[in-house]
Amino acid sequence: MAHLLQTVVIGLIYGSLYGFIAIGMVLVYRTTGVLNVAHGGVGILCAYVARELFFFRGWPYYPSLLVAIAFGCVLGLLFERLVIRPLDGKPLLQTASTLAAYVLLTGITAVPQHWVDQPFQSVITPLTDRRVKIPGTDGYEVNGDQILLVVALVVFLAALSVLLKRTRLGLSMRAVSDDPLAAGLMGIHPNRVRTFVWILAFGLSALTTLLVVPITLLESTTLSLLTLKALTVAFLGSLVSLPLTVAAALVLGVLESYSDIYVASWPELKPAWPFALMLALLLYKFARGRKSVLDDQPSVATA
Repeated sequence: MAHLLQTVVIGLIYGSLYGFIAIGMVLVYRTTGVLNVAHGGVGILCAYVARELFFFRGWPYYPSLLVAIAFGCVLGLLFERLVIRPLDGKPLLQTASTLAAYVLLTGITAVPQHWVDQPFQSVITPLTDRRVKIPGTDGYEVNGDQILLVVALVVFLAALSVLLKRTRLGLSMRAVSDDPLAAGLMGIHPNRVRTFVWILAFGLSALTTLLVVPITLLESTTLSLLTLKALTVAFLGSLVSLPLTVAAALVLGVLESYSDIYVASWPELKPAWPFALMLALLLYKFARGRKSVLDDQPSVATA
């Protein structure tokens, strides 16, 4: 029982990590139809900016985070105005431009020599040494950074739900997502809504990475792999449903935790879970589509 609870706790932590990253992708895709592959690159660069401020410049920790998040928001504004808007009506090129932005932004992090002197950089926060024992897990402890990540995901989901359902801006986002032309006829400015979404998405990229690096490491390859897993759960949520996306992220986190604790002798299983879930989704959609085709066939009268 203790191992089962420990599996669930670890799974929730890493599932929250994947879910937080995936939310930004789904939010952009729902509103603009563009798959934001730049999410990871933005977060990595903003994390290095924060580390520059509090580690090398002596800034207080939390102001450094706020500046890094604001920097991410500015990047979102510039990217929407200079890249996405000129490519309006060309979603494939817009998606390709996010991939180019990812490569550019991660490349920038390799320019300052003191950023890459240490290939694996740990980030210590005021919450790192604060630990809480989880009852029923034989003394398994989580630290303040892990708790903050889970709490932040819950709070952000609740705030996003209120934004989308009860505010004028949120209703405008949903209207633009459903039909931009009709939204324009109703007095909504689709470009303004899209600008806000890109600013929010890039700011969320920064926030997510800043919450993640104290748990993992500040290192481009590691964070890129997390982004790929987040992309998997975004597809499992059909790039539309935020609750389904987060649920898929938690399932993936629990499955990976199960592999670490119960099937440690088979290390190949853990990295295979994202592909297994994607395969299960494709088989489900294939079976569902085949069933609908068979149901639509004309019935043959028997003699």
